[in-house]
Amino acid sequence: MVDSSNPGATSAVDGTAAGSVLSRRTVLAAGTVVIGGLVSGCSADDTRSEERTNPRRKPALAPDVAVATAALAEITAVRAAVTGTLNRFPAARSALAEVVAMHRTHEATLADAVPDRAEPSGSAAPAPYVVARGRDKALRSLAIREQQLHGTLDGLALRAQSGDFARLLAAMGAAVHQRLAAWPT
Repeated sequence: MVDSSNPGATSAVDGTAAGSVLSRRTVLAAGTVVIGGLVSGCSADDTRSEERTNPRRKPALAPDVAVATAALAEITAVRAAVTGTLNRFPAARSALAEVVAMHRTHEATLADAVPDRAEPSGSAAPAPYVVARGRDKALRSLAIREQQLHGTLDGLALRAQSGDFARLLAAMGAAVHQRLAAWPT
């Protein structure tokens, strides 16, 4: 029982403080607000205020956006490597033009999924590619870089949370693999 003369007393029946008993409607309304926030992805923390006080802190990317950002950075780096090789050895243009076109298509496909100025997290940006001297050595080095891209895309496909996005990345990896099967020597 609750002693009404003592406002801090607790009920012997349910352990709640006197005067703090919530109605069923209040509990349901509070539960609805909490569940609504969880479903919509909202949190009780206002991250925008932290962004204003700490503008250097980059907002966290959604998992698939982070995967898309990493894939786009890798594909862009490899396309730059192919383009650099073509600039140094223009005679390879007929053999590598389709590879450049494939990478441009993949970049365009991923560009809409990546916010402006997003950077891949968890790994350093790809190092600038240095074109090897000699056409044959340059093509072998480029083939190794393409194989690395294939492995990266396969790994990113495994990290993707969306099944459709995972299939897209796997298809991009398969396209790179097909180009490697017909790689110029």
